[in-house]
Amino acid sequence: MRFREALDHIKGLRYVLEEMTFSSSIGRLALLDSYWLTSREEIEEVLDEVAKFVGYIQSSVGIPLLQLQLEEVVNISGSIEVLRATGAICSDVDLFEIKKLALIDEKIAQLQDHYHYQLSERPSLKGVLSVLDPREERLPSFYLDNYFDARLKEIREAIERTKEETPLAELNAQLSQCEEEVRARLTDKLAPFADSLEMVLKALAHDTAILAKADWAVRYRACRPKPISSGTTHLEELVNPEVADQVRRSGGRFQPVSIEFEEEPTLISGANMGGKSVLLHSVALAQGMMQFGMYVLAKSATMVVVEHLLYSAGDGEDMRLGLSSFGAEMIRLNGIIQAVKSGQKVLAIIDEPARTTNPEEGYALVSGLVKLLEQYGAMALITTHYSGVPSQGRRWRVRGFVEGRDMHGVEVAHLAELMDYSLVPDSQESVPREAFRIARLLGVDEEFLDLSNNCFRTIE
Repeated sequence: MRFREALDHIKGLRYVLEEMTFSSSIGRLALLDSYWLTSREEIEEVLDEVAKFVGYIQSSVGIPLLQLQLEEVVNISGSIEVLRATGAICSDVDLFEIKKLALIDEKIAQLQDHYHYQLSERPSLKGVLSVLDPREERLPSFYLDNYFDARLKEIREAIERTKEETPLAELNAQLSQCEEEVRARLTDKLAPFADSLEMVLKALAHDTAILAKADWAVRYRACRPKPISSGTTHLEELVNPEVADQVRRSGGRFQPVSIEFEEEPTLISGANMGGKSVLLHSVALAQGMMQFGMYVLAKSATMVVVEHLLYSAGDGEDMRLGLSSFGAEMIRLNGIIQAVKSGQKVLAIIDEPARTTNPEEGYALVSGLVKLLEQYGAMALITTHYSGVPSQGRRWRVRGFVEGRDMHGVEVAHLAELMDYSLVPDSQESVPREAFRIARLLGVDEEFLDLSNNCFRTIE
């Protein structure tokens, strides 16, 4: 999976992308084309690069100068392909773009030497400059100057002296032919540098993407995650950047949440509006960011590396296939099950499975799902409202309403202020029952709630 594909798969990742600052479009493209990393060593290697740039940002005044140079880099893949094409001749625009990239590379090399930056390894383009800038003027422009061919000077001077229309047309034709011959010679001389130009372009794109990752990490005070091959995932004071921004804009404060889970199903229960879904998306986002070689918005993060991040969240209505919410959910769950049974190492994010069917069947389906995932040693986070689901793994519960706080007259917009979203270990098999409490705070009709409560007691 590439980063661009993950944008529609991992909720909140697009927000992170839009909050990142790229010195040039090629850096953004490099990130979008980057792959989900599936080995601890690969992730550590990229994180080492990000950490290096974090250090540069925090301690060096030279980073703005580097960013200024990277801002000038454009994608010249088309011009490079002209050099590779048999019989093709570079246009003046192609020659300008090639020269400009070589000049930028030279200036960045000077910054590297001065500030002792360790950037991606790339070949020298001095040979390119010797072809396009033989006088070493280092001007960021290109013109078929007279020094490329003595005939250019002769013809141009003749044009200046000529006033009659017929000879002038002949001279202009001669000039065009001569200029094209010069372009052809320059193209032939530059052709051996096609691979070097491509490597430099890719190296600068990569460094631009790494710099953007580091800049985001510094601005958000994110932490470097620790990838592990197996063991316990531990996220301390995890924050969802998109939700935190929404809460801040509404005048509230996002509450970080800590969680631990092993390579087994982990159950999470809690009241409605208790932040369970946000927690699942936050964990998934952190997992995804780590596996794309990015820092994570948490105080600390240790995460087991997985091959795939699989979701079953939302109502999943698929009108094109004519599926109900339940049908779409069963297909998603079956996809997770088949991946697990085939031996793939996954993190499954499952939000309130079987909630759209009747309680008896729903309980049975969730219990069977947990049991199967346990049998295959699958790592999964599962939120549920069903009580008594048997499980050998950890159980967490959202702490919920803070006792002792005055809840009278609380506006709906400030209901979250009454909640404690932190997780506590839960050894009980029953789930919290706070629906009536929340409904009353939302101003739901009292007669309806009283009648409902009486029915609830009858059932018990």
